[in-house]
Amino acid sequence: MKDFLDYFGARKYETNKGYSTEWVAKKIQWSDKEEAISILKVWAHSLRAEECTKEKLNELNGMTDDEVLIVLKVLEEPPILRKIGDKQLNIRVKLSTTDTHRTFCKQALVDSGSLTSCISQKFIKENLINT
Repeated sequence: MKDFLDYFGARKYETNKGYSTEWVAKKIQWSDKEEAISILKVWAHSLRAEECTKEKLNELNGMTDDEVLIVLKVLEEPPILRKIGDKQLNIRVKLSTTDTHRTFCKQALVDSGSLTSCISQKFIKENLINT
């Protein structure tokens, strides 16, 4: 019988967990839901274990293979947490609207762990900015 790791083409000891992200993705794909959630919880950083739910598994099932690998790599990392009293990085920014070309100078918080950009809805409403 072929070794399980060879069968999946896993590259053992590639990560600190001992198995490659690709191997974990295949193992989750071929497991029933409860076992897949258990595998996710073992793979995920301990502070992310609560994210390993049936809902997360359903999300993964709707993704491409490349997207699943990205999510698994993110789950392996600790979440970005800010404790009260931590220093934060604020910078002066110049914002310009694309439709009316109005300009605003404001302080902005730099969030190096953010996956998207955002702006305060209050700021948008107060300045009557089109969205």
